[in-house]
Amino acid sequence: MLNKQVAEAEDKANRLFEDQQRRKFEMKQAVERSRALQIDRKKQNKANEKQEEKDFSEFWRVRNEELQMAEAQERDEEK
Repeated sequence: MLNKQVAEAEDKANRLFEDQQRRKFEMKQAVERSRALQIDRKKQNKANEKQEEKDFSEFWRVRNEELQMAEAQERDEEK
């Protein structure tokens, strides 16, 4: 009888320990996933900013060319 109670107590303690270990593992996995998502989000934001800068730069390059052509046309018309 006493051995059975001891065995049951040990089984219960083992199950609790295994549950705790599983929960710790799951929490660690969740933290790692969250960290990876955060890193990906930062990379994507940085890539978006670079693309915006590139687009802005290209817009002004084209716009400056248009303005120079317009100025050149005006000078030619004045002559």
